[in-house]
Amino acid sequence: MPTVEKFGSSMLEKYVKKQGWKFLRDSDGDYRVAFSHDDSVGCELTLWLIAGGQKDEILMVLVSSNKRIQKNDWPRVIGLCNTWNRTRRWPKAYLHIEDPAKDVAAEIRLEGQLDLERGVHQELVNDFCDTIWQCSLQFWNWAHKEQGL
Repeated sequence: MPTVEKFGSSMLEKYVKKQGWKFLRDSDGDYRVAFSHDDSVGCELTLWLIAGGQKDEILMVLVSSNKRIQKNDWPRVIGLCNTWNRTRRWPKAYLHIEDPAKDVAAEIRLEGQLDLERGVHQELVNDFCDTIWQCSLQFWNWAHKEQGL
């Protein structure tokens, strides 16, 4: 039976190593896995695995892409994200705009967050990360092939 333990970045490292992925860690200790261009999703994807919150108790899985959405297409893409969020459970999709007054392009971000303050076992961390990653691939497949993004 799996052992419940305190959540931390070591669990994220175990996950990426289990996947056999090459990864980098940034100055905040977040894990970054960059994937090359994939024709089925029409872009390059980057997976971020983050232990956040005041006590690193929040597991955050974030997927971004190299595809930039031009300002004139923001309303359509926000509509696509809303459709996804209304019809799918994971991941949450949104258009990330740093400064709406100045930016001419933005990016779609996909994410899932889970509060693990009470503890967790490695298998649940792995399952949650897998779910958000696989569903992010489904989002980009849908957006690229069915929505022309």
